[in-house]
Amino acid sequence: MKRNPTETVQEFTARFYTVYNSIPDDMNPPPGLALLHYPDAFNLDMAYQLRERDPTTLEEMQRNAINVEANFLIKKSKSKLERATKKVVYKEEIASSFDAKLDNLIKAMERMMDRISITH
Repeated sequence: MKRNPTETVQEFTARFYTVYNSIPDDMNPPPGLALLHYPDAFNLDMAYQLRERDPTTLEEMQRNAINVEANFLIKKSKSKLERATKKVVYKEEIASSFDAKLDNLIKAMERMMDRISITH
């Protein structure tokens, strides 16, 4: 089974158990085998994180999956915030640079006007 792109870990786990429990007992894979293949339902980064935690039960693996997903979501939102902050800072830098150039242009124009009024 693979996790759907729009599916949360909790939704996937519920679907996983629905399928797992629908398999007849004589054909149902042992929990150890389910534990071994559970991370394959996720993307490579998440699967790596889940295997690295080395859980001993499927339930522990599923709790870990919720925590890993939460960590990824936090990281993603921080990254978005940082990008948005950089854009704001960059726009402010452009605006302040433009303001400085505009000030210099105004001062140059004032000096030219002063020179013109002095010579006439």
